[in-house]
Amino acid sequence: MEQEVVRLKVQPLTAEAFRPYGHMLESKHPLFPEVEPGEGRVAIELLKLKRPTNPRRISMMATHFSYNQTFIPLRGTMALVVAPAPRNRNEGHDRYEIDYAQLAAFFVEPGQAAFIEKGVWHYAVALGHECEFINITRKNPGEGTSRVDEEMGMDKIPSMRPYVEVLDFRQRDHRVIELEL
Repeated sequence: MEQEVVRLKVQPLTAEAFRPYGHMLESKHPLFPEVEPGEGRVAIELLKLKRPTNPRRISMMATHFSYNQTFIPLRGTMALVVAPAPRNRNEGHDRYEIDYAQLAAFFVEPGQAAFIEKGVWHYAVALGHECEFINITRKNPGEGTSRVDEEMGMDKIPSMRPYVEVLDFRQRDHRVIELEL
């Protein structure tokens, strides 16, 4: 079956444009990382995203319901692709909706902070050779980040973090997202 290409223009990160998915950190408006009680702890880590072979084509996104997450590039620019949280969470992972009409992609530049709400679909990709960033996330006691985790990218998350759900929509929906820079 042929894949449908969903074209998505990457736009600058602004508080107003990002509001349906979370918040952009702004002066005098603090953000509060959260992890559901008994579901691990808030963790801050320094990671590097390597530029994938084709940074403009995306076929998967992640979601998690027990915590929110913040991306803060320090060096290099990332594209953060987001979609609203699935409304049909009770139907199970294989049936979660992705509202393709509400997809958005943002340039997140060094020093900016993009805070995504619980359940929001997301995927981050380095637009240059690599993007070094601070990730404010969830970790379980004893869970760390290895060098392999950092270098492999988001496509390896399912085996490393069982509380993160990743959907390959190329396989399920026969669609791919193509970023227009």
